Amino acid sequence: MRSVPLGILAVLLAMGVHGIPAYSQQPTGKFVNIETVQKRMRITYDLIGSRETKYVVTLYLQRENDPNSLRRLLRVEGDVGDDMLAGSGLTITWDMSEIANPVEGARYQFALELRRADSGGIPWYLYAGAAVVGGVVYFAVRPAKEEKKIEDTGTIPLPPPR
Repeated sequence: MRSVPLGILAVLLAMGVHGIPAYSQQPTGKFVNIETVQKRMRITYDLIGSRETKYVVTLYLQRENDPNSLRRLLRVEGDVGDDMLAGSGLTITWDMSEIANPVEGARYQFALELRRADSGGIPWYLYAGAAVVGGVVYFAVRPAKEEKKIEDTGTIPLPPPR
């Protein structure tokens, strides 16, 4: 029974070695300006968050009043993607030809998805290492099993009737 607390100790030790990230407030985005130049749109926004934290920025397009029309935009460049830092006046350029047949007369709006780049949590290898350490500790401190002897009755039992 001593192995259970030691296994838990191994997991806590592994978590303590890596450190549990201190999550601050969620990042927010604020659109500042949107302008069209030929078949490209230039979106200027502010990313409000910690200056030491890297963020993943994803741009979406959605028809107004239609939550089912949310679409991730792929033909983008600029301050978008992985490892973005907080700041103001960040720009994303979107190639409007990505939407081949826009709905006639529909109004569209942009949406930003912002999340911490390191939001994966504790790496898998720390969990695996803690499991291995817990297993080793368990087998090292468990009591020895008593061998059970099987008595020889001399006859083989018959199978149950059908």
